[in-house]
Amino acid sequence: MKGWLVYEESGAKRNQSYIDMHIERGKQLELEFSLILCDGGLPESRPDFAIVRAMRPDVTRKLEMRGIPVFNNSHVSEICNNKARTYEYLHANNIPVIPWISAKQNDTPPDITSYPMVIKPCCGHGGQNVTLIHNDGEYAAARAAISPDEYVIQPLATELGRDMRVYILGNKPVAAVQRIANGDFRSNFSLGGRVEAKTLTTKEAQLIERVCKIFDFDYCGIDIMYHKGEPVINEIEDVVGSRMLYATHDIDIVEMYLEYIVKKLNK
Repeated sequence: MKGWLVYEESGAKRNQSYIDMHIERGKQLELEFSLILCDGGLPESRPDFAIVRAMRPDVTRKLEMRGIPVFNNSHVSEICNNKARTYEYLHANNIPVIPWISAKQNDTPPDITSYPMVIKPCCGHGGQNVTLIHNDGEYAAARAAISPDEYVIQPLATELGRDMRVYILGNKPVAAVQRIANGDFRSNFSLGGRVEAKTLTTKEAQLIERVCKIFDFDYCGIDIMYHKGEPVINEIEDVVGSRMLYATHDIDIVEMYLEYIVKKLNK
């Protein structure tokens, strides 16, 4: 079978080793991958399937409209690549999140009556431009740094500097990694956070199950934070990275993902 690995050019440059892993593991399963850069559009040819590794719901929709099986699907891509849409969808389905306000850059900035708060771009990734603000001046500077993106504002979680990513394959959890910040309120691995394998508690497992029931995930990451003594959903990563998983678990998630894709296509 012929598959596309769909990236934006900047993402492909950062993730060449991950692309190589797909190509290498794919050969063992008789999968032939082509790297497709979607910045300038898509080729007219038709693969047997596509793995979209870009935060581009428009690209996913175009592929689906051409009858190409896409991993993840456009419903996941459209909701989970925008934090405001993620929170809205989860809240509408009675899944706990930290309270939020969302706004667009052209809107009148929402009033903040108490600090500190966290502001982050709706379509950001890896903790980029996620900022802890303490006053109106920092608020204005953070909005300018995020421009022109839509943004969300939230109060701090009551348990700072610790969160967990749960890796989902075929709509089921396969592993979890706890991230612990290193002198920063953000615990992202890319920002120096420490990581360790984690076993889900009953409450955490039940929360993940509730999220999976309202999506059809192929491969993603669900991030849990802890607020007022309870686990809450922080983000859902459609284009989830795997470095933390390889650093903490003796599993080959790329191989597992490709085996899953082959089985799903053969059905």
